[in-house]
Amino acid sequence: MDKDKLQSVWRDLIGSSETHILEARIFHVTCIFTILLFTCSIFFNYFIGLYALSMMLIPAVFATLFVYYLSKFKYKHSLAVAIFCIAGNLLFAVFFLNNSGINGPSMLIYVLFFFLVMSIVPAGQRLRWLLINLMEAFALISYQYLHPRAITIKYRDPLAQHLDAGYVYCFTLLIVYFIITSIIDSYNKERLLSEQRSELLQQSNQSKTKLFSILAHDLKSPLNSIQNFLEISLEVDIEEHEKRTINTSLLRETKYTRQMLVNLLSWSKTQMDGMNVKLAKIDLQDVLEPTLQLQTSLAEEKGIMLHNHIPKNMLVVADNDMLELVIRNLVNNAIKFTPFGGEINVSAEVHAHECWIIVKDSGIGIAKSNYQHIFTLNSKSTYGTNNEKGVGLGLVLCKEFINLQQGKIWVNSTLGVGTTFFISLELASHADLFPVNLN
Repeated sequence: MDKDKLQSVWRDLIGSSETHILEARIFHVTCIFTILLFTCSIFFNYFIGLYALSMMLIPAVFATLFVYYLSKFKYKHSLAVAIFCIAGNLLFAVFFLNNSGINGPSMLIYVLFFFLVMSIVPAGQRLRWLLINLMEAFALISYQYLHPRAITIKYRDPLAQHLDAGYVYCFTLLIVYFIITSIIDSYNKERLLSEQRSELLQQSNQSKTKLFSILAHDLKSPLNSIQNFLEISLEVDIEEHEKRTINTSLLRETKYTRQMLVNLLSWSKTQMDGMNVKLAKIDLQDVLEPTLQLQTSLAEEKGIMLHNHIPKNMLVVADNDMLELVIRNLVNNAIKFTPFGGEINVSAEVHAHECWIIVKDSGIGIAKSNYQHIFTLNSKSTYGTNNEKGVGLGLVLCKEFINLQQGKIWVNSTLGVGTTFFISLELASHADLFPVNLN
């Protein structure tokens, strides 16, 4: 059995962090090693002639299995720990009285038991169990001192006594080692997970702070323009050609502001409520044709030719609405950064079991140093070739929506030549369709 398989089996035995708290997982480790100790001791004690003690350990094994089952499968951790501690103290008294008292290994076993108790009980109960341990140990030692003949040496010869002492010592050492190792490993994993969550939360807060600071600025600009125009139109007579120029400018700002708000609302939904991704077999041309026709009119206003080269019967696995929003954002970006007289081509190609959707423009391009930031909120807001303004949220949304559809998105660009965005989605003939609920 390889290492990964062993680790998987061990995780199944002690439970995962998703199903059991750290204290419960440590308790399961304790139970497993206690069961192992008792089981081995049954055969060892029988071998050295301690037949009665060997028989007593059989119900102890089943009792430990019961509390393990209670915690691991019934999730009654507190009850299982309480039973383990009470039964362990009672069992120690039986062992002490039937295994030669202080002349046997009972005191060492009791120290081991106390160590196990301290590793599994809540912090508020530790002093209580310490006092119980001390009182029981002194009571049994005092009883043997006052009644020396009541507790006899059970070993058949000195060799058996020395073998028992060595056996208990070795097993105690191994259990302490594995328990401490397990506690340290579990603590380190919890600490690392906590640090990762803290870092992600900090990054998320920084991203949202930046997003809303940008929105506060960018939403203010078009609203101020509309307000100023209305105030001027009420007070001053404006020539018809001036009015048309102003209306054209305001219409352009309103369109980009509307797109920004659509992106913001879509992104906010992914962050707050989660998204119900409905993956289905779709024909790219049928789904994207209406979207691209609407974008064609926007492109023509800027003197840009938008060409749709998506072939018929190109079937992929995607969420209809999400994919439309992604392509709309990519084409909007292409229009924004392509000068008058340029062109944009939207096409699709088959690569192995994937379909690549390609949005290529002849715009101003993107510096390679900016590749790593364009799909994040760390990207800088930039103006288009006609001073169109945006917050850069569109590409963030594109990446998130493509990831939700189990696809990939990347970019290739040359300054002054143009930019090409690639989206890879699985071909429908190579996929099993199923809904993905990310709430």
